[in-house]
Amino acid sequence: MNDLLFYTLLIALLYYFFIYLPSQKKLSSQPSNQPFPTVNTQATQTETIIRNEEPEINCPGPQFIPTEDPELEKTVNNLIKNIQELKQELDK
Repeated sequence: MNDLLFYTLLIALLYYFFIYLPSQKKLSSQPSNQPFPTVNTQATQTETIIRNEEPEINCPGPQFIPTEDPELEKTVNNLIKNIQELKQELDK
C-alpha cells in the first residue's frame, strides 16, 4: 500500500515538473497584444456624516434576582472557600 502511494506521488510530481510547468512557461512567455492593466488613479472622496444629536439609549441596568436555592448557596460558599484557600497557598 505504501509503494502505491509513493509511486502515485512520484508520477504526479514528474508530470507537474516535466509537462505542466513547461506548458505554463510557454503560455506566459508569449507576448500579448493587450497592455498590462493599469492601476485606477481616480480619487474618491467619502463624506463624513456629522450628527449633532446622539440618540439616547435607554437600557435597563443590571437587576438582582434573589434565589433561595440552598444547594446553589452551598456550592457558591464552597467555591469561595476553595478560592480563598488557594490564594493563601499561593501567597506562601
